[in-house]
Amino acid sequence: MHAERPRQPTAPEAWLARLIEAEEQDRQTRSLRYQLKAAKFPIHRDLAAFDWTETPLSQSQIEQLAGDSIMETAHKLILVGATGTRISHLGRALGIAAIHRNKRVRFFNTVDLVKLLEKEKLLGKTGNLAK
Repeated sequence: MHAERPRQPTAPEAWLARLIEAEEQDRQTRSLRYQLKAAKFPIHRDLAAFDWTETPLSQSQIEQLAGDSIMETAHKLILVGATGTRISHLGRALGIAAIHRNKRVRFFNTVDLVKLLEKEKLLGKTGNLAK
């Protein structure tokens, strides 16, 4: 039988470090939730669930768009394609990848975007949506 060693009390600095780490994790989680909500994705999608056999798009090109180097330089991304090419799925997946890299994202389908742009124009506030 081994005798148990008496527990050493945890130093206040260690407790403080744990509390700070927990606070940082909580803030990151809340920020991620907020950004996902602010993006207004109709359905959560990601690249892991994408079926590449159902689209003519290049998997390597799309994965490159979701990569770190592109995310650091890209400003806006507009995906256009025929019905059935899974463009909406890709748009959401790329948006979610961007949010995970601390980018701000807003998802629009074409009809809604055109309506909002027309409304902006009528109100004389052209360019506000782009900001």
